[in-house]
Amino acid sequence: MAYQSPQLTELLEKHNALEKQLAEARAKEVRLAMIEIVHKMREYGITLHELVGRKATPNPVQAEAAPKYRDPVTGATWSGRGRAPHWIVGKNRDDFIVSAHTDSRAAALSQASLFSEDA
Repeated sequence: MAYQSPQLTELLEKHNALEKQLAEARAKEVRLAMIEIVHKMREYGITLHELVGRKATPNPVQAEAAPKYRDPVTGATWSGRGRAPHWIVGKNRDDFIVSAHTDSRAAALSQASLFSEDA
């Protein structure tokens, strides 16, 4: 280890202490600024989306997609986006495609089951 004079050691300790104080003061300023920002947002009714410049309406590309595939056993659906569910993996996806006919049939079946439960 290299030799350091007591004066240099003392100055380095003061430097480290000042850096710590500076970091604490900066963190306090950041907290106070965030509190003020949140207060102003509430006061003027500003949303987070407005603040960052995004529109309040969701992006249609990111909106939930309509089901494209349906499991005939459980009725579970999948839009075709993301990871494929276990019930379709390794199988011909054409066998699971949702069509207008199967959608209307499924809706009719669910309506019929609702009425039969009420009786």
